[in-house]
Amino acid sequence: MKKIFNIIAGVGMRRFFIEQLSDKEKMVLITGKELHHLKDVLRLKKGNDVIVFDGKGLEFAGIIETVSKNEARIIIEKKLNISRESQFEIILCQGLAKGEKTDLILQKTTELGASKIIPFVTSRVVTKLKGEQIAKKTQRWQYIALEAAKQCKRSIIPKIEKPTTFAEILSRWPADNKRYLKIIPWEGEKGNNLKDILKSDKFSGCVALIGPEGGFSEVEVVEAKKAGFIPVMLGPRILRTETASISVVAIIQYELGDMGRLEKP
Repeated sequence: MKKIFNIIAGVGMRRFFIEQLSDKEKMVLITGKELHHLKDVLRLKKGNDVIVFDGKGLEFAGIIETVSKNEARIIIEKKLNISRESQFEIILCQGLAKGEKTDLILQKTTELGASKIIPFVTSRVVTKLKGEQIAKKTQRWQYIALEAAKQCKRSIIPKIEKPTTFAEILSRWPADNKRYLKIIPWEGEKGNNLKDILKSDKFSGCVALIGPEGGFSEVEVVEAKKAGFIPVMLGPRILRTETASISVVAIIQYELGDMGRLEKP
């Protein structure tokens, strides 16, 4: 009974990412970095229960049949139908931050349930990426999101887009787009409170613009307002960019998403 319960609930079972899965899998192979994690880090062996998922919504419980130098063979025992994804879409647009701050933001907001994360450049961004750096950074960021999704048992891995410009961000959600609540936290705002704005209307999602270490310039805030973004204040204290991002996603999930609610079967 214990094994059956664990398979149903996924309790204590290690999770492994497989990019391509079908709805009717009977056997799958784990290779590459995931094999290294299974074999050399976790030291799992034949007979251990595991979960495999594709980051797009498919999840299966299985058992390790064999482990070799190049692959681990997993026999699928059950498709899992537990959704841990919020029904409220949160798109985080993050001004590029210095050092490992962006890594931290990606990790924690993935854990909190962000649907998509888009790094962007503003006039006050210090970090500059060029050429091959962009592709390498984006690949690294997507891997960080994958690892965070595995750790928090998300069914879907958020898409991490390559860095873009502030102007391009604004053009993607024009003023006449009423599907999303669009906010831009700004220390210069003295009227709109985030909590009140989140209760102001019905939306299927939220686009949040978070500035880099230097924040947004007044010109950028004016341009965002023209595109329909609402400046909001986060309180009397000035928050670091990583604190602001994590706080905003957590607040949105609490007010409009699934934070504090039971996972849906």
